[in-house]
Amino acid sequence: MPVTSTRSRPGLAALVALLITGTAVAHEKATGVVAARMNAMKDSAAQAKALDRALKASSPNVADVRARAERIHAHAHDMMRMFPPGSDHGHTFAAPEIWTKRDEFERLTQSYDAATEQLVEAAHMDAVPDLRARFDAVRRQCLGCHERFRTPGAE
Repeated sequence: MPVTSTRSRPGLAALVALLITGTAVAHEKATGVVAARMNAMKDSAAQAKALDRALKASSPNVADVRARAERIHAHAHDMMRMFPPGSDHGHTFAAPEIWTKRDEFERLTQSYDAATEQLVEAAHMDAVPDLRARFDAVRRQCLGCHERFRTPGAE
């Protein structure tokens, strides 16, 4: 089944490009759990970009789609552990609200984890139209959290 063109999803391409290039300098200065979470976010962005391309293919490589969905889900599932108390200092793009509005952040990360789990389930059912819908839901979760809990100018 044909999938929409890149032109209809310019926001995703821009988001992925900003996430990858914006974190390159940050990674050089970050250490410990901050560096680990930046690397996880960078990997999630790379997996999302590749997954988006795969879902646009006339016949996506199912094994590749599954593997990428599972990697995104693994990072999502560990999200709360990536932001432990005390990791709000140093070189980070994490907004202070992650720690001051912890309940809200936790709700968003749980929603993101659930969305990525549904993406993995769809990948195992080989349902390309459902995969696209699930992927778009994951993308919306990413954008929503970044709008609320990522520092301005982090891109």
